[in-house]
Order: sequence, then structure tokens, then C-alpha cells
Amino acid sequence: MHQAAETWNEIKAILARKDCLTEMGLQPGASEKALIDLEHHLGVALPELLKAMLRIHDGQTAFGVLFGMQMLSTQGIRSTWDGWRSIEEDELNKEFAWNMASRPPGAVKPMYTNPHWIALSCDAGGNHMGLDFDPDHSGSVGQMIVFGRDEDTKILLAPDISPFLLHAIEWLKQADWDGECLTNRADGGYALPAIFQ
Repeated sequence: MHQAAETWNEIKAILARKDCLTEMGLQPGASEKALIDLEHHLGVALPELLKAMLRIHDGQTAFGVLFGMQMLSTQGIRSTWDGWRSIEEDELNKEFAWNMASRPPGAVKPMYTNPHWIALSCDAGGNHMGLDFDPDHSGSVGQMIVFGRDEDTKILLAPDISPFLLHAIEWLKQADWDGECLTNRADGGYALPAIFQ
């Protein structure tokens, strides 16, 4: 809980300096029941740091906290996962297998979708950054990846959520608020910041 509180305090201090804290729409914390129900629904044990973060702020209503993307709430995580499960996964995985890839190779299974990928953010276009509980042979369980409708190459972002959040803080420090959104000149505003490269 201490790391989560420190992380949120730093994030909010950065947003306050940029005069956009209110605009981020940070939500009150999730209940213990909501977190238990989410884990049961997803069939995974979520990282303690993520749960501690959600206990403080259960996502946001706007976009911006995670590399310009929206940080999903417990309900948002659940509904996004449900949305992916509502498609014909086996058929789509077969249809698009020829075009799927991993960067680096062997880190993320080259699939269109996977029930063990848990979205933690969204860009309103069906693309996400999230947890991977079913990595490929050189990946690690709980790694942070990019996946989604437009992400044919699934990209390993960080070995787990802790360094991912440190990168998110660095991105926010370098980001500019234009009155409507946060962008970072280092990555042209795209959700895959150069800071990961």
C-alpha cells in the first residue's frame, strides 16, 4: 500500500503542476468486494500493487494518466475483458495468425486475442496496455504488454507493473497539457512512448 500511495501522490503532484489534475477524473477507491469479484471474474490473482492502486483511485473517467490513455476502473477492466470474450476468439486467432508478431520475439504469444491478457488502459479505439498471464517462452507471467484491435505486433513494455508505473510517471513529467489532453513530444502523443525503447 505504501508504494501505491507514493505513486499516486507523485502522479497527482505532477498533474497539479500541469493544472490538469481535476480534468483527469480520478475516481474514489475500489472496495475490497469489487477487487475480489474482479479477480474471481477474470480467474487470475492480480498484482498486489495494482490492487493497492485501485483501492486509492478506481481508474479515471477521462484520458491521460497512463501515457495519454485512460486508466480503467475495476468495472472497466471487467467490461473490456468481457468485450474481448464476446468475439469469436478461435476464429479470429486463426484468421489473423499470419500477421501477428511479438516484440521482442518470444516474449508475447503472437495471437490476436488471449483471455489471459488483462487490459488496464484503453485508447477508445480497442487498444490496450495490460497484464499478460500467458506469456510466450521468453516472457514472464504478469508482464506488461500492448495488445488490441490495431496492435498486430504485441509489445513487451515491462516485466511487471512496478517498472511500468515508473515509466508512466516519467512520461507524465515530460508531457504537456494543452487544455484538452496530455501529449509527450518524445512519442508524438502515441500510446507507445519512446521511453520504453
